[in-house]
Amino acid sequence: MDKHDKDILKLSKLCKHWADHNDSHKENYTKWRNIAKEKGLESVAAKLDNAIEMLDKCKEFLLTANKELEMD
Repeated sequence: MDKHDKDILKLSKLCKHWADHNDSHKENYTKWRNIAKEKGLESVAAKLDNAIEMLDKCKEFLLTANKELEMD
């Protein structure tokens, strides 16, 4: 793989951007998960907790992909 290929460079930047952007989504999910808990919506809060966990996993995959792109 040619790490100087413009598509590869763009993909690397996008992976990093998407990973960082997930943090803002996580903040919103956490805020609304807390509101759901306050309103007694435990099932909704649990689903938002699952979404938060998935965002964390997604970020991990994106950063790992970015590292691979930067290493090659």
